[in-house]
Amino acid sequence: MTVLLIDIGNSCVKWACLQASSLTDSERFARSKTGIKASLNKAFKHLNGIDSVLVSNVAGEKIAKQLAEWTEQQWQITPRFIHSEHKRFGIVNGYRTPEQLGVDRWLNLVAVSQDRPQARCIIDCGTAITIDTINASGEHQGGLILPGLKLMREALAAGTDALTEAEDDSGYSLLATNTFSAIQAGTLYSISATLQQIISDMRQNFKDISITVTGGDGETVISVLGDSSIRYDADLVLKGLSLYAKPDAKSEKAKPRRRRRPSKQSAKDSAQAPAGPLPDAAN
Repeated sequence: MTVLLIDIGNSCVKWACLQASSLTDSERFARSKTGIKASLNKAFKHLNGIDSVLVSNVAGEKIAKQLAEWTEQQWQITPRFIHSEHKRFGIVNGYRTPEQLGVDRWLNLVAVSQDRPQARCIIDCGTAITIDTINASGEHQGGLILPGLKLMREALAAGTDALTEAEDDSGYSLLATNTFSAIQAGTLYSISATLQQIISDMRQNFKDISITVTGGDGETVISVLGDSSIRYDADLVLKGLSLYAKPDAKSEKAKPRRRRRPSKQSAKDSAQAPAGPLPDAAN
């Protein structure tokens, strides 16, 4: 059985296939803001033997509809879109409204939770940088969101022609000699300094916490963090999706309790109890 796993982000689409519990190497392509059908034709038309499609999508309903129309036409398969849940795979969502946690953040947590029980922090360096933490019991403690490298650079470049000059951005230095490189280095240092402080605070608050970096800019960011204990994993969302693809993946939603029939003695005690106001129902 071959399952196609698709991670639709704000800037790009990543994908891999799950075959016999083994994940193929991931691939990616840039995502158009208006449509993805042409990109799907180029990326997926050569794929054969696809049995099902699982999707993580943060790009909105329009893109989701285009993907569904394409897979139904190409393979007669309706894709399954995963959504954040209250509880699954031992992870408890910290949001009061679980669906409001981005599904990519949820799948990151699901993916790292399969290792030994331990507090974990995931730093996802995409268009936005998201930071989420779970304790050793798998309880989501919440997170942070800050602008990523691309958003920071676009904010500086907006309305200023000089900042859009095409320069070589393959490296960075402490002191740049052109405006473009100065923005490249300045934004990278700004993000890395912020993350270093957050990581330091996490380590003070959680004993033996493991730090994992992922996302399109993850390798760039981790290169300046200067911490060899931080792990990099490019495919956390896809790995989280692969867990949903397993036949035995069952929801862990709480089952309703069965009402127990009162014993004769308890019924007798109730009959003898003085009348009074009923207690408020627990929220």
